[in-house]
Amino acid sequence: MPFLELEGSPELADNPRDLSEALDVGSGSQVDWRIQRRDLAARHFKVDPAGAIPIVLPASNQNVIALNGRQVPTGGADLHPGDVIAAGSARFVYLESRDAERPAPPEEPPPALLVNAAARKAYTMRNRVVQVGREIGCSIVLKDPTVSRFHADVRSEAGGYVLYSMGSGGTKINGQTVTAPRMLVEGDEIAIGGTTFTFIRGAVPPGMSRVQFEDNAEEAVNRRQTMLAQRAVTASHGPAYRSRRNWKTPLMLGGGLVAVLAALYVVLVR
Repeated sequence: MPFLELEGSPELADNPRDLSEALDVGSGSQVDWRIQRRDLAARHFKVDPAGAIPIVLPASNQNVIALNGRQVPTGGADLHPGDVIAAGSARFVYLESRDAERPAPPEEPPPALLVNAAARKAYTMRNRVVQVGREIGCSIVLKDPTVSRFHADVRSEAGGYVLYSMGSGGTKINGQTVTAPRMLVEGDEIAIGGTTFTFIRGAVPPGMSRVQFEDNAEEAVNRRQTMLAQRAVTASHGPAYRSRRNWKTPLMLGGGLVAVLAALYVVLVR
């Protein structure tokens, strides 16, 4: 009987899990195998052993999983003994039997970089999320009116880096518009507005300056929190509050005018 094992968690109950039937994996309460604190979606992926060759497939096109380092399409991919499934920050091994030999732990990959050749900058991917956009607090700020304030994220997950496009102007990889999260591979060219980045691993190319992040992330976080707080206050008061606030202003002005006229009358009478 085949099994699916979560690496590095021998203390976890029912690990490895038998695959006598289909197994849904995620962090939600409705899945067959619930795994928390590993950056998994509520229902992240499924292993289906029903056919002649078992398959693994993401729960939707918004969930990224990698099989032996390559992104799995929504239609799924065949599983073979010793295959490694990466999802979120977790790694799973497909085993032919409970006592099967486990693959060796992966070696540390070379550093990942986003290279802007035109600006001669190479951004090091050291944070779990690197945000690209027009907003001053993004990790990479692009002063381009065609770029959204928060245009795209590059997130460390599934053993690699995944691009999420959120900008209204769209994002392209190798000339193709990104419509779903996509795992980056060596040499991918990412077009955001009028700027092109190249995703590479290894040393900084000659002539490029190494940049970790812009220095204004804290300011953007504070600005965003202030905006959210203002919206929350307005929403909590509702339309009735706004209507009361609108009629209070002329009422106060009218009261002040009456007081002035009364004082003037007293002076004239005397």
